[in-house]
Amino acid sequence: METKPLKLIYLRKSRADGENETVSDVLARHERILQEFAGRAFGEPIPEEQIFREIVSGETIAARPEMCRLLETLQDREIEMVLVVDPQRLSRGDLRDCGTVIRAFQYTGTLVATPQKTYDLRDKFDRKFLEMELMRGNDYLEYVKEILHRGRLASVAEGNFVGSVPPFGYQKVRAGKGFTLSENEESDIVRLIFSLYVQEDLGISAICSRLNAMCIRPRKKAYWVPSSLREILCNPVYIGKIRYDRRKTVKQYDHGEIIKTRPQAPPEQCILTDGKHPALIPEEVFAAAQQKQGHSPRRKPHTALCNPFAGLCRCACGAAMVLKKSRHAQPRLVCTQQTHCRNRSVTLEDYTEAVIQILPQIVANIAADEIPDESKAKRYSRLQKSAEQELHKISQQQERLYELLETGTYTEELFLERAAALDKRRNAAESALREAQTQAGSQQEQPQERRLTFQQAIHCIRREDIPAQAKNAFLRSILQEIRYTHAPDEEAFRLDLFLRI
Repeated sequence: METKPLKLIYLRKSRADGENETVSDVLARHERILQEFAGRAFGEPIPEEQIFREIVSGETIAARPEMCRLLETLQDREIEMVLVVDPQRLSRGDLRDCGTVIRAFQYTGTLVATPQKTYDLRDKFDRKFLEMELMRGNDYLEYVKEILHRGRLASVAEGNFVGSVPPFGYQKVRAGKGFTLSENEESDIVRLIFSLYVQEDLGISAICSRLNAMCIRPRKKAYWVPSSLREILCNPVYIGKIRYDRRKTVKQYDHGEIIKTRPQAPPEQCILTDGKHPALIPEEVFAAAQQKQGHSPRRKPHTALCNPFAGLCRCACGAAMVLKKSRHAQPRLVCTQQTHCRNRSVTLEDYTEAVIQILPQIVANIAADEIPDESKAKRYSRLQKSAEQELHKISQQQERLYELLETGTYTEELFLERAAALDKRRNAAESALREAQTQAGSQQEQPQERRLTFQQAIHCIRREDIPAQAKNAFLRSILQEIRYTHAPDEEAFRLDLFLRI
C-alpha cells in the first residue's frame, strides 16, 4: 500500500505578534487559522502528531529545536508541504539560515503553503520571491533590535531598570511606563555584607562562611560562594546607580560556527546613570569596598598573620610578594612571579628597615607642604566655578527642552535623545565639581595631623610587642601600596611608597 505524503504545520511566535500575548495564545491563534485553511483546501484538518510548535523561539535555526526537527523530518520522510502563517516564520536569520531553509525545501520538493500563496521552490520565480520574503524578515528583525536597543538606552538615561532579573536585595516594580527597583527582605543582607567587608575588615571567603553559618542563603543557590559576593560588592546599583552594557553579546566565527560570548566590559565602557531606586549603601562605604578589592591579605584559617606588609608589598612586575619562612634562614619576601620577572628576594628585616628609613622623608615632605600652594587653590577654585557655570547652563537648556516638547517643536523621540545627551553632560559636570571640591578640601588638610600619623607608623613598626596583624591594619590605613624593585645585577633594592592620606 502506497504511503500518502504528509502535510505538516509549523508554528512560531515572532516579535511582530506583540509582547501582550503569550506564546501559547499566539500559537493557538495561528493554529486555528491554518487548520481552517487546511479544511478549505484539503477537506480535512492536520493531525496533532504532524504539528510542530516552537515554544522557545531564537534568532537562528540552531536556537530553535522544533525547526531543527522539522528539517530532519524533511530529509527522512516524504513531506508534501509545510503550512505556515507567513514565510518569515520559517526563518528571520542571516543569509546562512535563509539558505539552509531554501535548500531543504528545494531539494526535497516540499511546498511552503500559506493562506495567501503556495511556494514551490523548484520554480525559480517562487524561490526568488521566497528569498526576498526571508531577507525582508531578517531586515525587519535587525530594525526591531535597533529600535529596542535605542529604547533601552533612553530608559536607562531616565533612571529606569531595564534588566530582566533584579539584583540581590531588590525587587522589580512598575514606575510609569518603565520599571524601577524597591527594597525587599534581602536588603538587610546586602548591608550586612558591606559592613562585614568594610567595617569589620573580613575577607570574602570569611564572609561566605559567616553567612552560611548563620543559615542566610542566596537567592538561587544553597550556599554562598566568593564569586556571588564579588558581584554584590562591585555592583553600583547599591548606591542608586543603573549600570548598562556591562556584558555585551559578542559574536565570533570559530570552526565554521558563530559562537556567542558575553565578556565583561571595562568600567569606562559601561553606561552608568543615576537610578530612580533607593540606595542601600552610602557612597563612601562602596568606595572603600572598591579600594579594598585585591588588597586584602590572604592567610590560612585559624592562623595568625606573620607579615605586617601583607596586601601592601608588590613587586615591580605587579605581582604580590609573599613571606617565605625557613628553619635555616631568615624570613624573606619573594615575588610570586619570580621565575618570570627575575626580581631578587629580600629579607623581611631589610625590607622593614628600608620602610622605616623612608617614612621620615615623608614626614619631612609633609612639613615642606605646610606652606599653602596658592596656585593650586586658585586652579581648583576656577575649576569649581567653571563646573558650577556648566551645571547652571545645563539647567537652563533642560528648561528650554521641556518648553520645546510642550509646544510641539520637538517630537518625543527627539526630546528623549536630547535629554539623554544633557544628562550625560550633567553627570560629567557634577563629577568635575566633586573632584574640584575634594581637591580644594585636601589643600586645607592639616599637615600636622598627617605628620603625626606617619610618626606613629614608624613607632608601630619598630615595636616588637605589637602583633603583625595590628601593624598590617594600621599600615594599610595610610599606605596604598609599596612597590619593590631589585634587579638581578644590582646589590641595592628600591622601595616606592604610594600613600592613602
